[in-house]
Amino acid sequence: MVKVTVDPLTRIEGHMKVMAEVDANGIITSAQSGGMLFRGFERMLQGKDPRDASLHVARICGVCPISHSMTATNALDDLYGVAESVPQNALAVRNFIQASNTIASHATHIYILFGPDLANPRYRDVLTGPELSLGATGEAIWKELLGRFAPLSYKIDGVPVPVGSGYLNAIPEKKRLQEAIALFGGKMPHQAVTVAGGVTCDPGLGEITKAAAHYLKVLEFVQNYTLGVPLETWVQNTAYAKSPDAAVKFVTDHLASLVSKTTDNDFSRENGWKDVELYAAFGSELIGEKILGLPASLRLDKLGGYTDPDKICFLSYGAYYKRGQDGYTPESPTGERFFSSGVVSGDLKFEDLDTTKITESIQCAFYEDSVPSRHPYDGTTVPLADHNKIDLNAGPTEKYSWMKAPRYDGIAAEVGPLARMIVAQDPLVTGIAQAYASAGLSPANVYTRMLARMHETAILAYEIVNWLTDIDPAKPFATPLDLRAARNRQGIGIWEAPRGALGHWISGDAKGKVKNYQAIVPSTWNLGPRDENGLPCPVEQALVGNAISGVDNIGGADFSNPIAILHVGRSYDPCIACSVHTIDATGKNAPRSYDLL
Repeated sequence: MVKVTVDPLTRIEGHMKVMAEVDANGIITSAQSGGMLFRGFERMLQGKDPRDASLHVARICGVCPISHSMTATNALDDLYGVAESVPQNALAVRNFIQASNTIASHATHIYILFGPDLANPRYRDVLTGPELSLGATGEAIWKELLGRFAPLSYKIDGVPVPVGSGYLNAIPEKKRLQEAIALFGGKMPHQAVTVAGGVTCDPGLGEITKAAAHYLKVLEFVQNYTLGVPLETWVQNTAYAKSPDAAVKFVTDHLASLVSKTTDNDFSRENGWKDVELYAAFGSELIGEKILGLPASLRLDKLGGYTDPDKICFLSYGAYYKRGQDGYTPESPTGERFFSSGVVSGDLKFEDLDTTKITESIQCAFYEDSVPSRHPYDGTTVPLADHNKIDLNAGPTEKYSWMKAPRYDGIAAEVGPLARMIVAQDPLVTGIAQAYASAGLSPANVYTRMLARMHETAILAYEIVNWLTDIDPAKPFATPLDLRAARNRQGIGIWEAPRGALGHWISGDAKGKVKNYQAIVPSTWNLGPRDENGLPCPVEQALVGNAISGVDNIGGADFSNPIAILHVGRSYDPCIACSVHTIDATGKNAPRSYDLL
């Protein structure tokens, strides 16, 4: 048995540690995920004016500040009793800035954070090595991966590699989307316009036109690099397809046509192999090798899956307010939002969301409480008083993370684009998930997580114009508050950050100040530790059974390049700064096992 520790897992937001035990065959047998940071935002808000929350919590993270301020604002709408009367204009502005932030976040993850993994020399060795004997085909695939996704300052075997074209050209698009958000939000990150009852901005025709111009420039990037068919063609035949089978058939037929017309191993963008097509075909063994008949794939669908569907579910709170109406329901009932709320079991059965079933456990987290699990309204954030009890190398039955362990009805829940699309019953993602389940494979894996993120980006890029044009400068953007309404009252804010389900729960005291505040963020759901029942979190479950070097360990296991840990960990797009609310400066807990630093 070999113990492999990746600390920190890089190209994510924050300080994450993954420890895995690997058997003699190079298969991961157990894993632990740890958050190495304590921040305490929930404690900072106690005793404050509730209206400050949307500004304070945005500072939890600079990557997804929109989501935190939006979720806090939803909680404040509920606390002050105005959620049902927030003007449609305010909801449209909120939709636009959230969608812009999500597209920017997804593009950053696809190209800057996860994408460089596709240029890992492990794939060079597999695609061009003697084991598969792919010859010129393997060389051509590797050339495309390296040429598109190689990061800045990258070397292989000491030789500098030019930065990938997709990587390089995605960076200005994030800047462009940040500027579009700032047109309404005043600045980005940490926009300041979403407040209880609406928004403080009143964009006119000039701001709306400028935002539209930014959007059109982003579409040029989509057309040149991302999708090989027009955006409308993709969305109408996938997200709005008549059935899951029809959506999957559209994609597989499209990929099959590319395969049939490809000669001389030309997998270039100029030949129609844009980034989505290249990933969709060559990322999956099931789709690439078994359905399309390709000679090889990266087999990312064999990494990051779940072996027991009874121990996992998929959770979404629902995202984006419905168009053309004032107000919304804070509890986000099924079907009320553009992406519906709900819970889907590990065997793909849907049920309505019930937020009373949400708990958060501190059993294996560095916190003190006489009760191991609480509903967030009753949650506490009290770090261990004795620092000697904080052992960052503790085992799975002890406290080993600053993250807590959320559960839905006692079950670990994956959140994020894949969960959001499955819960919303998106035809394409639902069809692909059903295909994997029918083949006896996990519907969730590295491949489907990334494909769902790409697909959601396309949907939002298509829909964002509607939310922009819904803004009517002649109508109101906010409704007044009665500050007395917060006295002895609770508020719930549930929303979808780019990385998944984000919830804020606030309680007001007798004076209308913050009595308690609790936030459960996407990465807490995905990456938290075990609970009092010993149930691992999604990423801990998803690592078990993986070949440590990916691609079925072809050529042998390489513990110095544990691509399974890198792929699986990053497939959830971790944001540790969000999920742990003191860094160990004592040096007492230095890692003592096989580490990658």
